[in-house]
Amino acid sequence: MVKARSQHRLRAAVLAALEDAPRSRAEIARLLSVSPSTASSAIAELIEEGVAETVDDPVPTSRKAAGRPGELVALKERHAYLIGIDFGRLSFKAAISDLNYRLIDELDCAFDTDISAEAALALAVEHVELLISRNDINRRLVKAVGIGVPGPVETATGMLHPGSILASWVGADIPRRLSQKLDLPVYMDNDANLGALAESRLGGAVGSKMMLYVLLSVGVGLGISIEGEIFRGAYGMAGQLAHVVTDENGPLCHCGSRGCLEAQISVNALSRSLEPTHRDIAPAEMLRLAAEGSPGPARVVADAGAMAGRALGALCNYFNPDLILVGGELTRAGPVLLNAMKEAMRRTAISRAVEHVDIRPGALGDRAELFGTLLLAHERARAELHARPALAAKSGVSTEGAAP
Repeated sequence: MVKARSQHRLRAAVLAALEDAPRSRAEIARLLSVSPSTASSAIAELIEEGVAETVDDPVPTSRKAAGRPGELVALKERHAYLIGIDFGRLSFKAAISDLNYRLIDELDCAFDTDISAEAALALAVEHVELLISRNDINRRLVKAVGIGVPGPVETATGMLHPGSILASWVGADIPRRLSQKLDLPVYMDNDANLGALAESRLGGAVGSKMMLYVLLSVGVGLGISIEGEIFRGAYGMAGQLAHVVTDENGPLCHCGSRGCLEAQISVNALSRSLEPTHRDIAPAEMLRLAAEGSPGPARVVADAGAMAGRALGALCNYFNPDLILVGGELTRAGPVLLNAMKEAMRRTAISRAVEHVDIRPGALGDRAELFGTLLLAHERARAELHARPALAAKSGVSTEGAAP
């Protein structure tokens, strides 16, 4: 009897571990603090019963797990889908996946943050409808849609906070309006939070205790992951690294302050700083030249890395992370950026706070935020489903027969 109860608890714990994302056998054993053989035995039973299955890692280069290379264990949930939309800082991406985050189809196009909310909604609807139609997906099988945006999202309202780089969107209820147009549940969060979520569940931060995800692009973003959970603060404003003021007499930022980090080290700001010597150099060309060691571009990127590194050094004193992952277009400059960041961190943080910090590019590359939108959609849809019985119990309404 005692053994049966123990096996039931282990089975429940394995199922709970697989709810967030597919995991390797070794990772499940580590999470549950059991031996690999004990975990493997419980997993084998679930696979035999048809509750779980083995799947290929959707991002195989992101993990260095022991055991079969590239193989994960996942809940066997078929015939249901997730859609993710990343309103990126330089590009728009949309994708559809199964519930184990294996991409079925993906679309992308150029994107300008000056776009109006109405035009952005039309763009999203067009791409979502194309993903559904060309893959012959039954709309009723789409669980939810996740959106990533380059700006802080208020926890209470789910809307963009004033001061966002998407200034014309402030006040527009993007999730509600898109949900009405698509007739699907829609959830939205800040892109850096989503990048941090994806790296924590599927990428280079699996197993990290305290991770900072730094997004360096047209803007600057920061996602904070504590034991795999995203820290958003009381009102969704945590992680506003972009608006740390480093020069009170510096350039005006779209948030209204002067000398914000974002106003000085965004890829656009760096390109403009090269105009005296390189005229109208595009950000992509600037980053290519910087990676090749061209003196001017390499210098402005290194200066940007040093400025970001000083801010991260202070964050190391506050949070004592074990890992810092860097994403966004600026990472295309390679070691020129990262070496400057590391050196500045060492100079500005106490040695014990940075001596064990691993700083490297994110494992998911420019797909981190996109995978984050899929995770967000799944998590929020599942949370709402689990909340229904509790709400019904309070109101005395039965949920028997309710749609999932």
